[in-house]
Amino acid sequence: MDAIASISSKLSPAASLACCLFLLVCVHICARGEELAPQEGAPLPAASANGAPAAAAGEAVAPVQPALAPPQEAPEPLTPPPGIQVEEFIGHRSVDKDGSGWGWVRRANESWSAAKWVVFEETPGGIVAPWRLLNRKRTADNDIEYRLRGYLAPFSAYDPHTDEFLAVFVPERVEPIGPAAAPPEHPGAPPHRVRVRDSTSPVNVEDPNIQAPSALR
Repeated sequence: MDAIASISSKLSPAASLACCLFLLVCVHICARGEELAPQEGAPLPAASANGAPAAAAGEAVAPVQPALAPPQEAPEPLTPPPGIQVEEFIGHRSVDKDGSGWGWVRRANESWSAAKWVVFEETPGGIVAPWRLLNRKRTADNDIEYRLRGYLAPFSAYDPHTDEFLAVFVPERVEPIGPAAAPPEHPGAPPHRVRVRDSTSPVNVEDPNIQAPSALR
């Protein structure tokens, strides 16, 4: 400051005034910079991998919802066999690690106790099992419920993985509802009930809703 005073004494009054104003502006800028600088010990909020601010410690994080397959509609209305009509159903997808069953299907006005374990009939260029529209893993839509329109076929399908015959659901429309707990009456795939022990033994049909072909009865 002594040096500044010495310099000011050698300048004209106008120059001295300009020098003082310049010094005041410099002091103001320095003070403003200290206010804007981040305080020590106050870390900036971290960002997540996608650039969004990360949740603070102790903050509740919403569970990640599973991806849902898009709705599907048959290219043309179904024409069921005589005596069978197209109806509204609710389906619950249950992965069967041992077989080809798709899940449990019940009529919209029935309870889950009346549900049937079915194979989902797929049509090239038409409706396919919803998991195929996700990541092509059979478990992709496990425990997802669907609003279905279609009918239960009057025939059965043979499952070579478990050597049994299963009921068949023929879909006309498939619309995902969302994740849901397995029905208490059907917590998963059923035990395999229809088996052929060898090429000559009769088929033992324990469930009357699942009929084996007459040639094997």
